[in-house]
Amino acid sequence: LVKEFGALVRKIWSPSNFKGQVSPHELLQAAMNASGNRFKIGEQTDPMDFLAWLLNALHTHLGGTKKPGSSIIHRTFQGFVKVTTHTGATGQEPSEDTILESKEIPFLYLTVDVPPAPLFKDALERNIIPQVPLFACLTKFDGQTCQEMMNGDRRQYVITKLPKYLIVHIKRFSKNTQHYIEKNPTIVNFPVRNLEMGLYTQLSEEDKAKGINTKYNLMSSIQHDGAPETGSYRAFLHFPA
Repeated sequence: LVKEFGALVRKIWSPSNFKGQVSPHELLQAAMNASGNRFKIGEQTDPMDFLAWLLNALHTHLGGTKKPGSSIIHRTFQGFVKVTTHTGATGQEPSEDTILESKEIPFLYLTVDVPPAPLFKDALERNIIPQVPLFACLTKFDGQTCQEMMNGDRRQYVITKLPKYLIVHIKRFSKNTQHYIEKNPTIVNFPVRNLEMGLYTQLSEEDKAKGINTKYNLMSSIQHDGAPETGSYRAFLHFPA
């Protein structure tokens, strides 16, 4: 898997490549074998599922361990987020008598939710597609906003260490009560340059002293078009690394 991934990257960026396209067939074949046919050639799957699997598989095949920074994958994409759980919390804000549990966990990508689409239509009987800024989705990581869990607990998230390259997963798909996949069409507007993540981080004194950069430029994006089951994905490269 590592060999075929490296070969594909070298082909894509080779200055002597005279063709306008490169076939990823060898990498897909290796991914199919390494995943135990979880990902198959010709069968569409969620690209986030594939990316998460690919990053972890490359990390493992490169000799990576649970130790932070043990592979180039972790040194490039791994960050840390502090999760504070309020057990027995009721109401909008946790009270002082709730039981607190705080732990720091690693991540290779951040998952953010989008607000539910409105059920009503406009005057012309058209479905209204709302728009929200990315910052509205990132409030999950401001260390103050609470997210209610299925068991009644409430959790707060704040980033404690930012990765060199930040992957943000905008969660659009969910299953309804009939187990059908639904897609949230809400448009998420995001800055192409200078995405400020400082509002969602709680850096250590060491990182503050180093002057760690908290701004990101959009390098690439993946977009889904069409219905949840039959749509297609498009990848865009905005700025080369």
